[in-house]
Amino acid sequence: MTHVSVEAWSHGDGYLTVDTQEWINDRGEYAADLTEDLREWMDAGDHRWPTDEVLTEWITDRTGTPPAGLHGDGEMWHHNLFNFADHLVDDLGFVVLAAMQLGDLMITVSGEGGRYEAPTVYRSTVDDTTDWADYSNAEGECINGHRWSTNDTVHLHPWDSADVDTYRVLTLIRVPFGDQARAYVACPSCGKSVRFSCRF
Repeated sequence: MTHVSVEAWSHGDGYLTVDTQEWINDRGEYAADLTEDLREWMDAGDHRWPTDEVLTEWITDRTGTPPAGLHGDGEMWHHNLFNFADHLVDDLGFVVLAAMQLGDLMITVSGEGGRYEAPTVYRSTVDDTTDWADYSNAEGECINGHRWSTNDTVHLHPWDSADVDTYRVLTLIRVPFGDQARAYVACPSCGKSVRFSCRF
């Protein structure tokens, strides 16, 4: 399970986030051999950016077969979360693909600020590679046992009760004594701090 933090500036002003590397580590294993091979291949071919076309060419060159997408349609699944504060993972761009004998891979293609950087390859360790698209689900519980969930990091829903009310995460953020390091999401039922984690 990945710990979810609250980034906040004042009461009612902030968002939920997780450590990007921890989120990746819950889903994949760093592939040093493939990372080194891809970077060397790009340098040798004078490829400046790790675009979808370049990654497809690299996998085809290494396996003899173009990569398949998550749905077997040949289209790589990719996403860039830069500038979307309402997601658990921020400043991360990546593609996910199936590469024949290389297995299911996740490749980061951008870094902080959305700038391209040298790509990093991870071998997927989840059974369903669509779990790489799950970047905004979290569950939480307060000390009094009230359980909550969010599937978009914007709205909070009761986890297992008849209460059908929905609450905005933003309005529940508290910053005790102005100390941002102590920011938390207040339980809608009792006001106590709700501790969140991702489902992995």
